[in-house]
Amino acid sequence: MRIFLFLTAILFFGFRMASAQDFIVKNNDDVIRGTIKGTDYFSVFISANDEADVILPAKDVKNFFWNGNSYLSKGFATGKNLEYRFVKVIELGKVNLYSFGGETLMPVQKQKKVRFSPSIGIGTGTGGYGGMGMGGGISIGGGRNAPERPAGAPIVRYFIEKPGAGPLQEIPVKAITEDAKKAEVKTILLQKLGDDPNLKAQVEANTTLNSKDVTELVRAYNEVFRIKG
Repeated sequence: MRIFLFLTAILFFGFRMASAQDFIVKNNDDVIRGTIKGTDYFSVFISANDEADVILPAKDVKNFFWNGNSYLSKGFATGKNLEYRFVKVIELGKVNLYSFGGETLMPVQKQKKVRFSPSIGIGTGTGGYGGMGMGGGISIGGGRNAPERPAGAPIVRYFIEKPGAGPLQEIPVKAITEDAKKAEVKTILLQKLGDDPNLKAQVEANTTLNSKDVTELVRAYNEVFRIKG
């Protein structure tokens, strides 16, 4: 009996480890499993099956799972071209919330520093439930040739979308100390969450609306509609 319980525990532990493994889903739905070594939001670097190193550009990837977080490929407009970058999923549901940048970025090529200092403006966009659709029309300046991000000064952008109710929008949480930006964040949240009376009142009453507040409000909104079915 003890041997049976021991073997069962080993199998369960192995299953948990396998299910927690990093993976990448390509545009053709092929899945690559292994250990992801880093991303610069333009590409993702994975040791496929912990053997062969593979670097995949965002344009060839639907999404990937790394360090307990999900990342999606979204289309960004650079001039007349559409290029793809990764965004990190914060919340998915009737309203989706993403972040862009701000982590410790590992170079995807040895001996090559990652340079990343975007300036973002919103154009058009699209997306599907669960965030798996490709977003478009986010204009982005900077990139690989932009000045290197200073240590201790992470750049984080937050984006919100309500599929079927307008394009992906940036929420200027970084500049929330400015009264004008507070008003802008509040306006965006009321547009996305205002059809729920309780959350509408919470948004109107909130005087901080930092990234934590925004995340909790979006999460609460999605939970309301999950319960409603």
